[in-house]
Amino acid sequence: MGKKNDSHLLEFYGIECDHCVDMEPVIEQLKEETGLTFRRFEVWYNDDNLRLLQRLDPESTCGGVPFFYNRKSRDWVCGATTYGNFKSFALGKAHERFLPPPPPKDEEQPQYMDKFKGLFDKLKNDGMERMQKRTDETGKKNGEMKKKNDLFQRGA
Repeated sequence: MGKKNDSHLLEFYGIECDHCVDMEPVIEQLKEETGLTFRRFEVWYNDDNLRLLQRLDPESTCGGVPFFYNRKSRDWVCGATTYGNFKSFALGKAHERFLPPPPPKDEEQPQYMDKFKGLFDKLKNDGMERMQKRTDETGKKNGEMKKKNDLFQRGA
């Protein structure tokens, strides 16, 4: 029989949850660096685990997964977060409950996206040229544009 995990750190997750998957490397890094482990509770297909989550988040402040709970500090983190924030949470230090990780750095776009970018740039430029032409033509037909304040001084 395997050793029972009685960690004070709890992770509530859903099997198909992308944000939960995003946190797996962060959890692994924390384990390697500190030796801390998490007890894991799948909540989308296990009603007992869902009820436990609801007891720890009774107001549904987080309202979803991943949800991490520290039984020692009685504090929590909602959603994917940065490694530094997650480590502070796990060690019972000051942390943010809602601190999303930064967006991924711009990855190289597939080549087919270059065609779309060129098309969108052409459409934008053509539209700007047409708008400028209409503005120029309207200005010539109507003489000089009235000052903005003149429009509101009718009958004054």
